[in-house]
Amino acid sequence: MCSTQSASPVTGVTASDLAAAAGALSATGLVELLHGVLDHILSADLTVLSGDELGVLTSGLVRAGHRHSAAVFDAVAAFDAADVASTSRHRTTKRWLEHRTHLSPGVAGHLVRTARTLRDHLPATRDALGHGSVSAAHVSAITAVVGKVGVEHAVTAEPILLDLARRREPSVVRRATAHLHSVVDPAGAEAALNATYERRGVTLSVVGDRGYLDGVLDVESAELLRAALAPLMTRSGETDRRTTPQLRADALVDVAKRQLDSGTLPEIGGERPHLSVVIDESALRTQLGAVTLDWTGVAVPAKVVRRWGCDAQLTPVLARALPPAGTSAPGAASTLSGVVIGGGWLPLDVGRASRLVTTAQLKALRVRDGGCVHPGCSRTVAYCDAHHVQHWADGGATDVSNLVLLCRHHHRTLHAGDWTLTPDVGKRGRFWASTAGWDRPAQTAADRSPPIQLDRSHSITGASP
Repeated sequence: MCSTQSASPVTGVTASDLAAAAGALSATGLVELLHGVLDHILSADLTVLSGDELGVLTSGLVRAGHRHSAAVFDAVAAFDAADVASTSRHRTTKRWLEHRTHLSPGVAGHLVRTARTLRDHLPATRDALGHGSVSAAHVSAITAVVGKVGVEHAVTAEPILLDLARRREPSVVRRATAHLHSVVDPAGAEAALNATYERRGVTLSVVGDRGYLDGVLDVESAELLRAALAPLMTRSGETDRRTTPQLRADALVDVAKRQLDSGTLPEIGGERPHLSVVIDESALRTQLGAVTLDWTGVAVPAKVVRRWGCDAQLTPVLARALPPAGTSAPGAASTLSGVVIGGGWLPLDVGRASRLVTTAQLKALRVRDGGCVHPGCSRTVAYCDAHHVQHWADGGATDVSNLVLLCRHHHRTLHAGDWTLTPDVGKRGRFWASTAGWDRPAQTAADRSPPIQLDRSHSITGASP
């Protein structure tokens, strides 16, 4: 790829000069030699290489990366053994690495621990990394055994783990080390799992208009959650372009919504927990304006709340607009850039809560639709909402002939305008799903599982025993 006499783009010295510096064990020369080679590779036009050449280069660089990791561990181990950091203001090798190389505390600590373990206890693992036959990830899995089962057992297991590392990926080696830990020290392995359980925690926060979910689970809880979400992460059809993280997020919300809809959760303040919003009737009808959510304080468009209201429990409240603070004129309001700002609402009367879609209607929809009506969607009735084809705020009736079942994904995309749903003229309870590119009959329960009936015009007889 380059001549041995070519100059380094950084230093201007030749590769022969750098090789001589390496032979003299010059630290500056070694670093310049490394950077000189990398500069040539990074400045080269790799598009001129053939597929075979790119394969050779890629595999060679990956292996060189493994060997580079071994060189880093060797340098850190030698630096640590020389106790150089103790004479500086950083005091420890870990702190020196943090400040001089800008590594995070966790990475710096792991680097020092691994370098010491390879130097003092696992030289065969270091040699395998130096030859490029295993990766740094393999080495991390093997060196962790020392802390789990002690040096004696780790040294005994090293040849077995190295042989496995040369043939399999790091995750397999980690499982092998976990098995070793459970055999050598079952009580310690159980204690380690218990310690992980005690570190569990989930945070749910809202910043701006985005909600953030972050947390740590023990392995048992993670497996339970994965098992619960996996069946709900299938795509809804050929038009479903969601990514895997999006499918997982939607599945998590589906599980929560199903639990909320079951009505079995404990009451909070005398009510079953669920999403609660307050919206002005005109905003719901015109889909103009925004509504502020109670918990997060985030403002969401009235159009979104309209989608939520497709199948909701409603409590009508008759209220009068109050003037803003500091004014005395009845009904007065301040105006800012065309937005009328009042002083709030004075409730006058509260009606009885009513649910738009009755239980009987839901049962009928489940029989007729069998799940989401979007063509090709596989979502079952347990994960669908009732949707008004003509919204009730626009005068649409809450009748089965004006209702369909939609999964959460297709409910959102319908209200977003990605597709439309219209009645099939002359066929009560049947609908057409349409986009800019196609029109298809909406799905029904018969499309999922056609009913089977006996043809009573023919008698069916069996053979006599």
